[in-house]
Amino acid sequence: MTVSYEPDADANTRIFSNMAGKKMALLVVIIIIGVFFGVQALFGFPIKDLIRSDITDQAKVVTKSEGTCVVIGSDQHPRAIPDCQYKIGDTLIITYKQGMAAVEKYQLKN
Repeated sequence: MTVSYEPDADANTRIFSNMAGKKMALLVVIIIIGVFFGVQALFGFPIKDLIRSDITDQAKVVTKSEGTCVVIGSDQHPRAIPDCQYKIGDTLIITYKQGMAAVEKYQLKN
């Protein structure tokens, strides 16, 4: 009596081999989106830092050294303005991005 072993035909197939091309593409896209949001969650969603709102504020020039003025706005953070022609005590209208130190626009308050 001889016993022969015949492996099942489905045993050698891959898990995704029966999946159609469109379904496979959809699965890949879902995995990529999941990984993207997983990494964002892991690092505290740094992508939101790319979109910062502009803040316009009044600030007084508190110091001036070598042509650079330092102003302090309502958020109490010092910001430097290079090549500044204003003097200490002048009130400026400044525009900057939320959470950033750089002043994007400035002008003397009338």
